[in-house]
Amino acid sequence: MAIARSLVAVLSATLLPLGLALAAPAGADPDTVPGGPWPGQENTNAIHGYDELWKTLQTIEGRAQGAFDLAPAPLTSNTGREIPVVTIGDGPTPVMFIANQHGDEYVVSEGMLSVIQSLSGGSAHAQAVRGALTLTIVPRVNVDGFDAEVTDLSGRTTPWRQNYDTACPAFCEFYAAGRGYDINRYHSYSASAYDHPYAPGPDADNPVPEAIAMRLLWDERQPEVVVDFHHQGTYVDDDGRMITGSIMWPNAEAEAARLGISEEFAETVVRSKQAASQMVTALDGKGYANITRYPSTEFPGIARNAYGLLGSASVLYEARGGIGSASNGYLAQQTAVAAQAVVDAAADGSLWTSSTAPADGLRERGPSVQDPHE
Repeated sequence: MAIARSLVAVLSATLLPLGLALAAPAGADPDTVPGGPWPGQENTNAIHGYDELWKTLQTIEGRAQGAFDLAPAPLTSNTGREIPVVTIGDGPTPVMFIANQHGDEYVVSEGMLSVIQSLSGGSAHAQAVRGALTLTIVPRVNVDGFDAEVTDLSGRTTPWRQNYDTACPAFCEFYAAGRGYDINRYHSYSASAYDHPYAPGPDADNPVPEAIAMRLLWDERQPEVVVDFHHQGTYVDDDGRMITGSIMWPNAEAEAARLGISEEFAETVVRSKQAASQMVTALDGKGYANITRYPSTEFPGIARNAYGLLGSASVLYEARGGIGSASNGYLAQQTAVAAQAVVDAAADGSLWTSSTAPADGLRERGPSVQDPHE
């Protein structure tokens, strides 16, 4: 399978030199326990770049001891880059994980690599999962944003959030002019993947190829569960402990009512909470994890709500972000633990008989803490 051409030639003259000043939020920050760690200069050297990601996945495919397929998503990015899609197993239950929709939320992609590596092997556990599930994993949706750079007020350069689309107009929804669109606002829940999610219909074209590609995968695979992996900033709970992750399920009740599917959507929310509860329970057993409920909106075009409106149990997972290389390892591992919990429960069927109490009992996420280096 050929790897698409390097982004360097496409972006070197336009994308990489761009600097954007990001204003720091005003107001005093709460104390934290512990008081950091803070990254100083962001370091992505330990994170798989585009070519390395494809090569690593190809190596895993070559050594896989069961049903394993690596292929590009149905559409490329605007620069012609291919989005890697891994399919593990050939069982009757379809499950789908997507990660790194935002280019600057990249540690979760390393967590996906851990899951892929683990489930490609010859262990009895991996064999059982492959026999029970057809698991689709997209470890990096935003293959352009990770390699682009934006500079904040402190002089740090990091990957950027949006896809790459310099034609993005100044009036477009969820954009950065001259940069691109926020992929996670453009998932279509209407009849066609090519419909703009805010105005369903044949004349409302979706401008984001990465979001279209994920919906086309959904159409093909019809997953019973979709989990979307992201990063949030640094937050603390009421005791000042840093929150290591937040979880949420679909809550687009108003759009479900408009579409006339309120009853079906309510059932989907229950199944989504069952999946979320598996993640919460698994993470509660880890001494380093501190999980809260993500304060999410009802916006229907985000993946969590869009795929919930389409009928999949759907969960948003947000690991702590803005943490630098010192904390990457444990956050990648925490992501893998959360993902594996859903895999295991879907594989043995316990997912659909489990309680929603762990999800229902999640505390609200606390206030944010500003990086002192900014």
